[in-house]
Order: sequence, then C-alpha cells, then structure tokens
Amino acid sequence: MRSPFAKARTTTLEPWDLPRPWWRGRLGSAALLVVLALTGSGIYLGTRPASTSCADGVAHVGADSACVGLTDGAFPFSPDLKDVFGRIRTENSSVREAGAKPGGTPWVSVVYLMPMVQGQDGSTTADSIRHEIEGAYAAQLEANHRYISGDSPKIRLLLGHTGATDIQRDYTLGRIEAQRSADHVVAVAGLGTSTESTKAAILRLTKEDIAAFGAVITADDLQDIPGLVRVAPPNSDEATAAAAYLAKDYPNAKVLVVQDRKSDDLYSRTLADQFRKSYPPELQDKQPMEYDSSKSDVSTYFLLQMANLCNSSPDVVFFAGRGIHLPRFLEPLSHRSCAGKQVTVISGDDASEVVQSPDIGLVRQDLQQGNITLLYTGLAHPGAWQVRPQSYARTAIEPFQDGGEFKAAFPQESLTDGQAVMGHDAVLTAVTAIRSAAAGGAPVTGPDVVQMLTSLYGTRAVSGASGLISLGADGNPKNKAIPIVRLTPDAQVSTVAVTSSTGTPPDGHP
Repeated sequence: MRSPFAKARTTTLEPWDLPRPWWRGRLGSAALLVVLALTGSGIYLGTRPASTSCADGVAHVGADSACVGLTDGAFPFSPDLKDVFGRIRTENSSVREAGAKPGGTPWVSVVYLMPMVQGQDGSTTADSIRHEIEGAYAAQLEANHRYISGDSPKIRLLLGHTGATDIQRDYTLGRIEAQRSADHVVAVAGLGTSTESTKAAILRLTKEDIAAFGAVITADDLQDIPGLVRVAPPNSDEATAAAAYLAKDYPNAKVLVVQDRKSDDLYSRTLADQFRKSYPPELQDKQPMEYDSSKSDVSTYFLLQMANLCNSSPDVVFFAGRGIHLPRFLEPLSHRSCAGKQVTVISGDDASEVVQSPDIGLVRQDLQQGNITLLYTGLAHPGAWQVRPQSYARTAIEPFQDGGEFKAAFPQESLTDGQAVMGHDAVLTAVTAIRSAAAGGAPVTGPDVVQMLTSLYGTRAVSGASGLISLGADGNPKNKAIPIVRLTPDAQVSTVAVTSSTGTPPDGHP
C-alpha cells in the first residue's frame, strides 16, 4: 500500500497549457479575415465563445478573470500550492476508491474555504496560505489513518478559493451548494480572515445547514451565529490576555492605542474596542492614534505622528491593525526623536504575518536600532508547548513532532506563524463533530454536524495543537490558551508566556 505521506505525482492542465484558440497565428488570422469579409460585419459565423472554465468546478470570474471555485486538488490556484494540492488529491482519490468497494467505509467531504491567492492588500502572505492548507491536510491524514474520534466516515478535503470580490466569493459558494449532494459536503473549515466578506459567506453557508469551522477568524462580531464555531479565541480574549500580561509584566504602564478605522475590517475594530475595555482607562492615552488604511498609504501619517507619540511618552503601544501595516509603523517609530526611551509594541495575532513578509529585513533593522520590543498575542506557536506543556495534550501536538503527519509531509516548513496549527485544528474539530454525528449509524448530513457543535465542551472538548478547544454556546473556545510571542531583533520568534482571558489557561486532555 502506498504511504499517505508519499509525495503525490499529478498531471495538472493549467489554463496556460491549454491549446491555443484556432484564430491564433497566421493561418488562423487569415481564416478570421475571410469570415469577416464574407459576413461584412463583426459576427463570427461558426465560432464558439471562449470558454470561462479553468477546470472542473473552477472558472474565470470577475473583472480580473481569476480562476475561483471548488476542486478536489486537481487544480492548484497558484504554483505555490501544487505540492499540497497534489497530496490532498491523492488522499481524496484513495478515500473514494476504498469507499466504492464492497463493504467500503463511507466518506464525507469537508471544504477548506478561503482566499487561496495572496491579495493585493497584502493582508495575507503566500506562505501563510500554504501553511494553513498543509495543516488541514495533516488533519485529514490523521483522521483517515490514525482514526481520530473513530474511523468512519472517512474524510475527503475539497478546496474552495473565494477570490477577492463578492462575485468571485459567491461563485465558489454556488459551487459548494451545487456539489453538496454528489460530494457529501457536510462542513466547511478555514473561512479566511475577519472581514465583512467572510461574514457574508458564513451566513450563507450556515443558512443552508452546512457547519462552519473557523481557523483564524477572531472578530467578536463573528459569534452567536448558529452553525459557526471557531478554534481561535475571539479578539475580546486576545485583548484581555494582552492586558493581563501587561498588568503582570509591565505594571502601571501607560499605553497608547494605535487603531485602523477601515470600515470593513472587523479584526482591527474589535481588537481595539476590547483592549480599551480590558485595560485600566487611567493608564490609556486619552488621544488614540487612528488611521484608515483604505484611504491612502499610511506611512506618511505614521511619520507625522511620531512627534505626538514622543510628546505623550507611552511605555507601551497597543497596535490594533493588520500585520501588513505594522512595518510601516515601526520604521518611523525606530527613528523617533525620543528613541532614548525604550517602548514595547504589542499587537494581535495578525502580526504573525510580519514573520513571513518581504518586510522582515526592515523590521529586524528597526527593532535593532529603535529601542523597541515587539510582542503579539499568537493563536499558536510551537514554543508554547515548552513554556506551558500542561496546556497541550501530547497526542494533540504529535502531528507536528518528528514522524508526525505534518513533519513527515513538510519537513522544511515553519510553524512559527501558527497557520498550520490553526488549519489543522479547524479540520480536527470538524472531524470530531462529524464522527460524533456518525455514532448513531446513519449517514451523516450537514444538519447532523450542526447539531453536534454545542456538545464539544467539557469532557468532549477537542484537544487541539493550539490548546484545549472547549466551545461555548456562542461558538467561541472558552479560556483558550494564548501565547505571548516575541519577534526579536535578530528575527527569531519565541514564546515568552502562555496566558488566556482569565490569565490561567486550562490543562489539556491527556
């Protein structure tokens, strides 16, 4: 039997590999001129309109004609994803073939749904996208070969790219709905980041009784939605954990809040709002620094605000913005006139994107020269397993240890951004709910999985590699472990503490 860890060999027909249309080249051009001459117009007699298809279930959609839709791994949405998509396709084929044999194990599909190509706004990196899908694949292998929460049904992992626009997102959601019956789709996982577009997708899917499992969405606006759970702690917990850490390690620190006011970014808004509620108001600067990243380049704004920052002289800056904009803030901060005073910058989990960004060299230089300590509340980090081992079950972190599913398949990949761990835990939680629904013996449906979501707490909590996932009625993990992560001046990432919304995270299951 072929090892599930073996690298898949696939032959993928890319759009750029397709045969050229007949009108390309000299002969085709001549033929086209003849047609136009005969008709006396611009009407192509006997020709077919250009196909919008990129592959089965995937089409060119929108003004930029991006290929979006749903695939079993046959169509990688970018060259960066070819390897992991090929592995997923191999596992999917194996599950389907085994299930078709007499007495074969039934299977269902989980769709991993997110923008799978780095957007122009740079809010995600190609590395973070790839890592998240690699983590999801590791959980698929774990479920199908290590029999997590049982051994039936087997799990196929479909891949949905939502693109960058509403029309592209809606096309992909339509493909999920159209293929729901044939592919036995009972859940979606991943879901992207905390934006209004993500919220619209969640509402549409859960309305159709397709259970949704968020990996890295943290905005507090995205809670109390029936059918949605998430493995990441909400921003209120992250902000509270950051405030608790500052109270312990930076007592009586004066804090300046820097916030992005971009209207459709739920992450930045709720992170800032919750920190203000959690940190003593008398220790907060009365004049926060607010910007709108949708209006223009933020670099000039930050540069001009450094004089005001030095005038207020904070001990700590709480940066409630996207990781893509953090280097734009750190650069002028490192050259501030008051650089003789050390300042600590602490941010939310999106700051992990900086580690994989092209700006990491500049950030390293800023930290070296600017008397700056940079911290952020991580969703997951391997250093947390050593700092507070009792919060992480041994079996939960095995896939990421030597010989585990992730390490065997992707030995050179980094875990420091936390994306692989969170993608893994989102699929793992979906599998737990699916196999709980299968306990009755009947074929599993989407509504069956939705029914199980409120059972995943207490003794039935999920032991994730990111910590114990004990879900509340609002769909949030309760008192989830939150690493406090430091990016050092030599660009190393380390966990300096593990905390939670209460200050003491729960122990993991054995």
